[in-house]
Amino acid sequence: MEPISFATAVVTSVAYFLGLEFTHLRDVDRKQFKQEQQLKRSHPIYDFIIGFSEIDVTRENGRRLSTYDAYIKPILHSRKKLKVVKYAEVTEILFSGKTAIGVSYTRHGVQIKAHASKEIIISTGIFGTPMLFFKSGIGPKQMLTKANIPTVANLPVGKNFLCHPVCALGPYTVKDPSFLSSVNNNLTEAVFNTYLASEDEIILSGMGLGPQAFLVSSFAKQDNQEKWPDIQLTFYKSNYFDFVISNLMPNEFLLTVTAARLRAKNEDIGSITLDTAEYRRGVRDVTQLAKIDNKLLRNKEDYNVMLEGVDLGLTLLKTKAFKSIGTELQSISKCSSKYKFKTKDYLRCIVNSFTFGSHFVGTCRMGYGKDDKNSVVDSKLRVNGLNRLRVVDASIMPEIVNSNTYAPVVVIAEKAADVIRRDYYE
Repeated sequence: MEPISFATAVVTSVAYFLGLEFTHLRDVDRKQFKQEQQLKRSHPIYDFIIGFSEIDVTRENGRRLSTYDAYIKPILHSRKKLKVVKYAEVTEILFSGKTAIGVSYTRHGVQIKAHASKEIIISTGIFGTPMLFFKSGIGPKQMLTKANIPTVANLPVGKNFLCHPVCALGPYTVKDPSFLSSVNNNLTEAVFNTYLASEDEIILSGMGLGPQAFLVSSFAKQDNQEKWPDIQLTFYKSNYFDFVISNLMPNEFLLTVTAARLRAKNEDIGSITLDTAEYRRGVRDVTQLAKIDNKLLRNKEDYNVMLEGVDLGLTLLKTKAFKSIGTELQSISKCSSKYKFKTKDYLRCIVNSFTFGSHFVGTCRMGYGKDDKNSVVDSKLRVNGLNRLRVVDASIMPEIVNSNTYAPVVVIAEKAADVIRRDYYE
């Protein structure tokens, strides 16, 4: 039997519990579906992992199906040992020596302590986990000392901050707005009431997202990695990126270009640290204490891949699919006032002005165990040098995947659940 690939494991796990559906609607987006089929035929390198496709979403009967809906809600009232506390924020992990024994959390302004009989699992995310660790004495000793925080474990927390650089390109316009069916253009009280009452897929299911493409840059081909995409293109009809254009018109859409496979190493990798001066002054709000340096596109190769991806965004205008609906790229005054429209200098201005970070991972990097000085957790997600403490979220990923991170994080949680079950019950 052939081994199951990681990609297959992701799809299998997510599809089983969360359900996978394409972003297409059964009736209202048939024109868009035909358009995407044309895109597939227009691009010469379309195959299973390279080229244009629909976007998979976790959805059931046209409604978003979150991890809470899929995993927690069905057992919320049937598991006697499960207690979900809402409106609570964990502020500190409690220790006895090197052993985690509980957490302190705030709920409705009241500080409460909860103690663990077995262990504590931290799933507070790529930003929340390192900040919670810092306040609990887990992190670089030199930084903690400056903040007057007693060091419980000297670990490289926050040192491996990775994210995908994403550039928003647009707006694009089309002659026929019906090709861009969107919630923004169709939402009325009657439609919304129909959505609430219906169990079938209807207009609110698509949310103006898709199609997408995974492509291989010339730089990847030079490295003999022509089967490993490093550019992701995604089309947006909804107003996700109001810093580019405040309100999309019915005939407008945006294209995002993602440098999907980072080449950044060492000094080009970002970090999250603690503002030690503010902490000493008594500030405890993590939004004020976090010092974030994502070092977006600091690496020259990543920058060049992004430029090539943006150039591909212009190339799409030459395809039969986009020509048939009269697609045009409109200029952005911030760049067109300085540079000639669509020139290399104009595209560099777009990349420099409208690139942001997405799909954050890595600040509590997984490694080979306590002897791996660059890691925070081991392969069982246990925090190095400490007892009864694990991390289960995107912060443990040692490197970033070359696509969206939602499904991989679900699989990390699945794997962690299996590891914990084996540790305690086998």
